[in-house]
Amino acid sequence: MNRIAVLMSTYNGEKYIREQIDSILDQKNVSLDLFIRDDGSSDNTVNIIKEYLEQNNNIHLVCGENVGVGNSFMNLLYSAPDDFDFYAFSDQDDIWDENKLHEAATLLQKTSKYLYASNMECVDEGGNTQGIRFKDEEIFIKPAHILGFNMLAGCTLMMSNEFYKILVAASNRPSSDLLKLRIHDVWVVMVASLYDKIIYDSRSFIKYRQHEHNTSGGVKFSWRRSFKEHFKAVFNKEKRNRRSKLALEICKKYPDIAECYPEILYFSKIKQFKSKKWIIKNKKIFIEGTGENKVIFSLKVLFGLI
Repeated sequence: MNRIAVLMSTYNGEKYIREQIDSILDQKNVSLDLFIRDDGSSDNTVNIIKEYLEQNNNIHLVCGENVGVGNSFMNLLYSAPDDFDFYAFSDQDDIWDENKLHEAATLLQKTSKYLYASNMECVDEGGNTQGIRFKDEEIFIKPAHILGFNMLAGCTLMMSNEFYKILVAASNRPSSDLLKLRIHDVWVVMVASLYDKIIYDSRSFIKYRQHEHNTSGGVKFSWRRSFKEHFKAVFNKEKRNRRSKLALEICKKYPDIAECYPEILYFSKIKQFKSKKWIIKNKKIFIEGTGENKVIFSLKVLFGLI
């Protein structure tokens, strides 16, 4: 039976966390430990978790200061024991099907991939279905696509022990500043994409709850929403240069494998005219996964706003 570490970051999640923890503890055909890091909650979240600690010796809690969702999840990953077969991220407000972890582990073992991701069933605050997130959409998982928009949700991700050890190596860890700009799932998916080691499952084993306090995601994926996010980033200094900063961090942490991807190298040097020229010439590979307009994309590249 596979041993799986489930990693959950919590923040003011008292409304839904019981339902999610219950669905994790109800997983079938796996042996699991649930590692929770609370990111400075001010509500009753920690007290609820402590109730579960009294009854379950496979739940572990660390309370930390507020560092944001990306850094909180990666800190959990860094601190997890290194002897589990697989590692999976969990949000605090979803509902998992009882065979979610088993199905993911089965596919990873069958394919020898590093990272598993799946589709999701979106539900409202009451758990009522709003439909499958991806129906007929093509799922883009190449590095050039992920630079612009990651379609794989962190709450569906499971990784092998081999990939876990790559990510947690001290020399491979991204900066905390990057994780505030591009959160944990973007980083993990990007690194797995560099190795061409992602397996995507079009099935859903998770009810992805939509409510006003979601830190990321959306009811359903749409190119219009993707375009709006890119457009807003141009006028928000804190979100500007998301692609180039991610590419630069990849080049710093994974220089050998980054050499194999000119799209990463050129974006990491976005201020150079040579890079801008190459990116505009090859813009198709960057915008097919984002819904961006070709002209607007080119202008952002020319002005170094990407």
